[in-house]
Amino acid sequence: MKLSSMIVAAMAATCVLAGQGLAQSPTKPQPSASPAKAAAETMKGQHSMDGEVTKVDAKKGWVDVKTPEGRMKLHFPPAALASVKKGDRVTVEIGMTPGPATAK
Repeated sequence: MKLSSMIVAAMAATCVLAGQGLAQSPTKPQPSASPAKAAAETMKGQHSMDGEVTKVDAKKGWVDVKTPEGRMKLHFPPAALASVKKGDRVTVEIGMTPGPATAK
């Protein structure tokens, strides 16, 4: 069973990493029809990796993935991992957006 599309959708929805805050307030994207499109419009960096699932804890929402770039431990809503199993080939897509500015 190929789970690439499920993992990609889950990554787009849940694993957008927070970057360092900018000196200025970030601008808000205009509302769009698709949350994935809105996320893509504000991303400062994106990366896609093919890999293999090496461990799954579906009850807690954790999955370990081995890729040519290295190993990753990722968290998803537990329901998203219900059909994921060790040995599945997946594609992981991650993106980074600026986080909120912090006062010093």
